[in-house]
Amino acid sequence: MDSASPVPAAPSASPAPRRQVDMPALADAAELRNITDVLERRVAGHPDVVAFQVRHPAAPFDGPWEPVTTAAFHARVRALAKGLIALGIRPGDAVSIVSATRYEWTLMDLACLYAGAVVVPMFDSAPATQMAAIADVVGVRAAFAGSPAAAATLRETLDARDGAARGPHGSAVWTLDDADGAPAGDLRALEALGADVTDEALEAARTARGLDDVATIVFTSGTTGEPKGTRILHRSFVHQVLNVAEAYRGFVHPGGSTVLFLPLAHVLSRAVQMICLHGGMTVAHVGNPKAAVPSMGQIRPTFVMVVPGVLSKIVLGVEEKARGTRVGPLSVGVLWERARAAAVAKGRVVLGEDPKLLVPVRAQLALYERLFYRRVRHLLGGRVTHLLCGAAKLDPDLLRLFTGMGLTVFEGYGLTETTAPAVGHREGDVVPGTVGLPLPGMSVRIADDDEIQMRGPGVFAGYTDEEETAAAFDGEWFRTGDLGRLDDDGRLTVTGRVKDVIVTANGKTINPAEWEREVELHPAVGHAVVIGDGLDHPTAMILLDREALAAWVQRHLPDWQVPDTVSARLRDGAETAERFRDEAGRMIEVSEQRIRESVGAAIDAANAKVPAPERLRSYKVLLPDPEELAALLTPTQKLKRSALAERIAHLLPKR
Repeated sequence: MDSASPVPAAPSASPAPRRQVDMPALADAAELRNITDVLERRVAGHPDVVAFQVRHPAAPFDGPWEPVTTAAFHARVRALAKGLIALGIRPGDAVSIVSATRYEWTLMDLACLYAGAVVVPMFDSAPATQMAAIADVVGVRAAFAGSPAAAATLRETLDARDGAARGPHGSAVWTLDDADGAPAGDLRALEALGADVTDEALEAARTARGLDDVATIVFTSGTTGEPKGTRILHRSFVHQVLNVAEAYRGFVHPGGSTVLFLPLAHVLSRAVQMICLHGGMTVAHVGNPKAAVPSMGQIRPTFVMVVPGVLSKIVLGVEEKARGTRVGPLSVGVLWERARAAAVAKGRVVLGEDPKLLVPVRAQLALYERLFYRRVRHLLGGRVTHLLCGAAKLDPDLLRLFTGMGLTVFEGYGLTETTAPAVGHREGDVVPGTVGLPLPGMSVRIADDDEIQMRGPGVFAGYTDEEETAAAFDGEWFRTGDLGRLDDDGRLTVTGRVKDVIVTANGKTINPAEWEREVELHPAVGHAVVIGDGLDHPTAMILLDREALAAWVQRHLPDWQVPDTVSARLRDGAETAERFRDEAGRMIEVSEQRIRESVGAAIDAANAKVPAPERLRSYKVLLPDPEELAALLTPTQKLKRSALAERIAHLLPKR
């Protein structure tokens, strides 16, 4: 080689993907003694601010709401806590709350914490055997029920136990009823029981628990196995309240408000309402999800916490109304499809994905704003600026759609074991498909097998079972069981579950999460699940959503083309349940050709986006009835894969 010739540069190696990101805390949990100090500080500084809007659980959807100030709430919490002390509850004792979301749930949550108790929530939909198992594991001494059915189940479980804290009514179970004339064992009776307990005794109980004591034991929903008891410290709760409020000051502020309709038995809802209490906001509770939207029109919240399914149903409602309306010869449904596409395009620009809107789209936005966008915002009360979305993967185009309609959508990620929110989008940094950056004080790393691991003050203190605790940690890092990756800026993308990874009979490893998400973009598909462990060829179970399918059928098939079998399956009523199952009570396939062709097209689109080994050709389309679907979902609407596998075993190839 000529000495004057330049030496070719060596090819540069691709930078290694980022494996860890650490976010400094914005506030120190040591500012407070325990989580009850959040209320103590708030009532000391702002006693007359309205903390809650309250409506009786049995009131109609349009019933009146009554304001409750911080001082009034604080007084009732103290009175109920004194009742618990008189009942014999001591610091460290376990007390359960079993109810749908309601104001009285929150009253008893704080009252238990003021008495020094450990709060053990249970979902009111849990079977009696599960309630009994939880009570045995943690030694529940008393319980508060939100319904007669839950109270009856709990009495059978608790009243025969040694150590049960029985009240004057002869039972360890109390009701959350709070009206004059309610039966013995209600909240007023509990307050009366504590009339002679001194303020000094209450303060001694309240301050007996420190930051490193357990505040609550929350049993996980159990999508892949039995629920596990998660021990969450006062420190974790305090850290999350102070730091999340600081990170989201854009909507956590005095004068703001929200409507909570997700289960308070889930740690996320409890964390959010404590953040609101700390931030001087007003909270309204709605136990019936069907009342959520009407309640928003009355409360007019400034932010709302939702799951992706709620956003999908809002869009579906707009679509159905538009499709049934005509302006002259033009179907409003056609206009909505254009408006939807324009909002997605605008969302891409707002989020920095595209530089600008095309001129024809810009020209139509004012019309679409009058016809659709502002009506969607009005549906949410007219004051909402932010939507917080979690519990399941959010379709990126759904995020772009609501962004384009004038709402800020933050997607987040967390688990019961991280005291709920651990990662989330930030103002001005929303990247669809990711769940954002770690929240203050939290660290995220991606292990060698791509598992997401976390550490920080928000991480729990271990399970009630020591062996499960040992298996859940890699040193100081909590193993989430989820798979993911970090981008160069530290944003997290969740790509699947470790336990959902499939190993076929011929040794191929498949992560089906991306494929499943792509198929679930079909408007009529509720859940897509790949099953394949030990099979030569994996197969997919496509579960249709009844409401979404009804809308799809109406849109794509003229009435005369809708098969009688589909029409029957879409009707409400238990009398049609047998149409969903065979003689043995098992789910049956949907055989209607047009539906299968449409789902097949979604599967082809999904196959085109994944590597060849992860493409599926075998699938079955199912339409579960409401009763069966309820049995397959956790209270947070996640699919129980093990339960589904049992229900559809007859549809799978022989192993």
